[in-house]
Amino acid sequence: MSGNKDLLRIRFLSFRKNLSSYDVFIKSWFAQENFLNSIFFSKSKAIGVYYPILNEVQTFRIIRKSLLLKKRVCLPRMQDGKITFHSITNLNNLKTGKYNIKEPLLKVNYECENIDTLITPGIVFDRLGYRIGYGKGYYDGFLERFSKSKNNITSIGLGYEFQIILEFIPYEPHDIKLDVLITNKEIVLT
Repeated sequence: MSGNKDLLRIRFLSFRKNLSSYDVFIKSWFAQENFLNSIFFSKSKAIGVYYPILNEVQTFRIIRKSLLLKKRVCLPRMQDGKITFHSITNLNNLKTGKYNIKEPLLKVNYECENIDTLITPGIVFDRLGYRIGYGKGYYDGFLERFSKSKNNITSIGLGYEFQIILEFIPYEPHDIKLDVLITNKEIVLT
């Protein structure tokens, strides 16, 4: 099964890598707009969101609007083989961390415990809500830990329209299904 995942990962990373900066900007704008105009945003109080790398859908509008509306914004840190989310009040108190991803400084930002909406990146998604990421299992591990703590969390995959495929992604018992997929073209409830 992991062979199929690896092939899909390579193929869709290549598609995303070949996007022009204009396409990344425009498609990201519409994907963020779809989220910001959704009930998932209006009901959220604490949002876990990624800092974009490698032509991922940008999240800066989501971060800024959330901060403006006094929602708690939490960015991920990768440490000890797992992901934790830490509250931020701006994009200034960040450092470059593992995998060259900007992450919150621990001295300034405390860990978020009550995230109600989690926006995940992905390389490819299926319409059932399964995703292929970079293969490290960080987000699956976080969602599994969070679900065991009995907190209600809406998990959202944010991507481009071409990242949602009609075929099924092979999944394993440790893979966690997302609740919603949002692209520049549509919102898919899974």
